[in-house]
Amino acid sequence: MTYRLYPVADDFEARIRILRADEGGRLSPPRNGIRWDFAYAERSGDLELFMIWPDFMLPSGDSWACDVPLPVDQMLLARMSVLNDTLRLQVHRPRIRPGLRFHCHEGPKVVAVGEVTRITGLDLARPAVA
Repeated sequence: MTYRLYPVADDFEARIRILRADEGGRLSPPRNGIRWDFAYAERSGDLELFMIWPDFMLPSGDSWACDVPLPVDQMLLARMSVLNDTLRLQVHRPRIRPGLRFHCHEGPKVVAVGEVTRITGLDLARPAVA
């Protein structure tokens, strides 16, 4: 069985590159479980941030350990989960597709960049939690 960080089904997969400090990124590398905010790269107007959290994964499909710093300036695989069900249906389902570029934010600061690689559960009904 594959170890996953979050108990909810993921909505899509992405490649994410954590920015180096000299690119405006973090001074210290994050760990899996980081709760960055998500923003569409091609936004227009005001910055809109959404709760879409990454679960960084190893090539085996297991989640990256939470006690190990994530590598900076490398493409990392991640399962992405949209937390707000209403926004999941109304905003993200029609918009998120493979190839879509996005930013990961800590407040207004971009700390990582990503690209959607595959839709997994976004187009499916989310199972009810018992």
